[in-house]
Amino acid sequence: MEMVHFIPPGQRRLALLAAQADSAPVLISGASGTGKGAIARWIHANSPRAARPFIEATRHTNLVAQIFKAQGGTLLVSEIGEFPLSEQKNLLNFINTKSVPHPENPQLRTIVNVRMVVTSDQALEGRAQGGLFNPELLEKLNVFRLEMPPLSRRHDEFDDIVVGILNEITHEFHREHLRAFDAGAWVRLRSYDWPGSIRELRNVLRLAVLAAQGDEITEGDLPDFGHHRIDFRATREQFEKIYILELLRANDWDVERTCNQSQIDRLALQIKIQKYGITIPQVSIP
Repeated sequence: MEMVHFIPPGQRRLALLAAQADSAPVLISGASGTGKGAIARWIHANSPRAARPFIEATRHTNLVAQIFKAQGGTLLVSEIGEFPLSEQKNLLNFINTKSVPHPENPQLRTIVNVRMVVTSDQALEGRAQGGLFNPELLEKLNVFRLEMPPLSRRHDEFDDIVVGILNEITHEFHREHLRAFDAGAWVRLRSYDWPGSIRELRNVLRLAVLAAQGDEITEGDLPDFGHHRIDFRATREQFEKIYILELLRANDWDVERTCNQSQIDRLALQIKIQKYGITIPQVSIP
């Protein structure tokens, strides 16, 4: 099974064991943007539960409902440190009993077969000491624990991470000929401190892959970023515009075909075309 390229080398064996373990909880810790969700999906995809649902629960969703949806599969509990103590208690009860209250009769409990993967961008030990996190739940979650450092602390791995994400994106957009960066692009990538970590790097590389015209990514293909956090909204919009342009070109500017390929609603696509000032060339009829 191919390992997620940005899992720290020292934790890859633990991640592999976590994937193979069918029922034990997994805790993935790290700052926002370090790739915790992607690792959770990798663990599910390489586990015996891969063919079953992968469902995410946040503090804004109905926890019991999400557990039911994940029957037979994996429940990702995102940023568990944000959950109130009452919900933490419910998670602890679920781990201990493998059951949840019946949706129609809360006095009864229903057995569910769900594996739990949990992420946190907070120091849970400190929150437990401060009475903000259930210490017994923390103990239960510590069976498999993966720590994701920020990208700014991973200088020795940086080039491998960049190439791994580049290969993933070029495959996604069918641009496998792009396998290299020129010297100027590498200088810019290596000199930036990446405050948005893996997520920010992925956004930048997506734009670069779509902008590149030659066989390698040049410094000019990289979007604007400097010594401060990249503007994610502007980056997302820039990426979306380039993505729609590429789709339209690939489909000979046929809007209907573009909608079918991308599964974008026709009205939504037309709104985006207008928003980004995209001009559809007039196709001459012979």
